Amino acid sequence: MRRTVGRVRALGLVAAAATAATLLSPTAAAAPAPGAPNDDPAFVQVAVNNVENLPTVGLQCPGDWQDLVYYLDRMPYRPDLFLVQQISGRQQLNDYTARLSSQLGEEYRAVIAENSPKAMNSPCGTPKKYQTNAVVYRAARFSLESDPDASVKRWQAQSDLGGGCTNNNQARTKAVKVRLHDRVAGRDLSVASLHWPTAAHGGKPCTESNAREAVTEIREDGFGGDLLILGGDTNSTGLTSADNWRSWYASTNGDLGGSYGYRDALYADCAASGGVKDCLKDEWTLSSGRRIDFLLARRGSGGLPAVTAADTVEWNDGDQADQDATGSDRADRHYSDHRAVTARIHY
Repeated sequence: MRRTVGRVRALGLVAAAATAATLLSPTAAAAPAPGAPNDDPAFVQVAVNNVENLPTVGLQCPGDWQDLVYYLDRMPYRPDLFLVQQISGRQQLNDYTARLSSQLGEEYRAVIAENSPKAMNSPCGTPKKYQTNAVVYRAARFSLESDPDASVKRWQAQSDLGGGCTNNNQARTKAVKVRLHDRVAGRDLSVASLHWPTAAHGGKPCTESNAREAVTEIREDGFGGDLLILGGDTNSTGLTSADNWRSWYASTNGDLGGSYGYRDALYADCAASGGVKDCLKDEWTLSSGRRIDFLLARRGSGGLPAVTAADTVEWNDGDQADQDATGSDRADRHYSDHRAVTARIHY
C-alpha cells in the first residue's frame, strides 16, 4: 500500500477544465486539532462507506463497525457529510447518528431512503436482512431544504434480468438525495447516496444507465445547487480487467472528458501522483481488491470542483483509532468489508 498508517494526504488541486493536466497546489493552511468542526466556507468534508449493517464481532459475517467512528473522530475535520449504504432502517440509522453525535461532539441528522425496507435474503443472515441507504449531515452547518418524506427524494437503480434495464426490485438499490443549505458558505448543495445492483442481480449491463439516471436525478425535483455530490457502492469498478475505462466511468469522469462532468476524488489524487491506473487499483475499497465505492462531485453551474485530502481509510487505521480511544481492539475484525473514502470537496 502507498499510505502509512494514520496519515491523511494533502492533495493538489486539479484544474477546473475536464481535460486539464496541470495540477495546482492549494493555499497552505494551519492544521486543525483532530476532530475540529469544519467552519471553512471553501469546502465540505465528506465521507462515504457501505457500513454493512454495522457488523459486530460475533456475527456470521463479523466486523468491528466502531473502528470507523473512532477514525472519523481522529480526522483533522469531522465529516460535514457522510453518505452511508446498507443501513438496516430508521432505528439503526437513529442509533448510528446518535453514536456519531456522541463521539464527535455535535449533532448529526440523516435522511433515509426507506424507514422500513423490504426484507432480502442475505448470505450473512438476519443482521443483514434489511438494507437501505442514507445521507448523514452535520446539523450545525447545514439546514435541510428538501422534504425528507417526499417520494421524489429516492429512485430505484436498474438491472437487466433478461429484458433490458428496468428498475431493480431490491430495497437496497433505492438511492436517496437531499438538498441542503450550507450556513457557513451561504450556498446550496445536493447530495445523494447510491447502491447499485450486483452482477448476480443484473447490475453489470446497466451501469451506464444507472450513472445517467444518477446525474439526472441529482438536479431534478427542486434539487441541484452550487455543488452536486454523488457517493456510494456501484458494485462496478472503473477499470476493466484489460485496463480499459468502463463506459459508465468514462462518461461520468470529467477528467477523462466524460460528458457528465464529475470529479472522482481519488482519480484527482492519483492524477497528481502519476501512474493513474495503477494508483487507482491501489485504492481498492472491497476486500476482494476491487474499487467499487466512489465519491464524485461537480459544480452545479458546470466544471470540476477542487478536491483535497482524499483518502481511502485503511482497516488498520480504524484499528489504531479504536486502540487509541479505548485501549483495546479486535484487529482481526474490520469496520466493514468496504473501505471508506473521504475527501474535502471545494465549492
